[in-house]
Amino acid sequence: MDHQIGDVLLTAAQIAARVRQLGRILSHTYRGREPVLVAIMNGCVLFLADLVRRWPGPVDLEFISAASYDGAQAGRVRLALPAGFASRVAGRPILVIDDIYDTGATLAVVCRKMKDFGPTEVRTLVMFRKRRHAASATRAPLSKGRSRARGRPDWVGFDIPDRFVIGYGLDYCGRYRNLPYLALLRQAP
Repeated sequence: MDHQIGDVLLTAAQIAARVRQLGRILSHTYRGREPVLVAIMNGCVLFLADLVRRWPGPVDLEFISAASYDGAQAGRVRLALPAGFASRVAGRPILVIDDIYDTGATLAVVCRKMKDFGPTEVRTLVMFRKRRHAASATRAPLSKGRSRARGRPDWVGFDIPDRFVIGYGLDYCGRYRNLPYLALLRQAP
C-alpha cells in the first residue's frame, strides 16, 4: 500500500449504498423533468458515473472545469465552460454535481454563473462535505430545496472530517482519484 494512503473513512460498499440512495431520491425529485447534470470536473467523475447508472429517467450531461486547488492549497476559482453551454441549459432545471464541499467557493461561483443562463432552477449535490459546514446547514442534507445562499449544497452524500482526503475521485497532486474508497491523506513525516 502507498505510504500516503491513511485510514479509510468510507469503504467502497458504503459509498455504493449511498449513491444508490441518492439516485432514488434524485430520480423522484426530477420525475417528469429532464434535468441537466452539470458535473464539475475532474473530481466528480467517479461519483457522476455511478450516479447516472442509478438514474432511470432521461438526463443530459454537461462538463465544466472549476479549478480551485494547486496540490493541497485552495486558491481562486477558475471556471471554464464548453462552447454552446448556455443554449443547452437555458429554461431547464440544473443539478450541479461536485465531489467535495470544502470552503464553498467553487459551488458559489458555479451557481452564480449557472443562474446567468436562465435555468428554471439550480440545485446542488456534493458527495462529501467537510464537517465544519455540516453544523451550519439550515436544512437536512436530503431535504427538497432551492439553491442555498453562499453555495451550500442541497444534497450531501456524506459528512466527513475536516481533513485532506483522497480516493473516489479526490486527488492529491493528481494521484489517488482511482481509489474506490475514501481515505485520509497521510502527510510525509
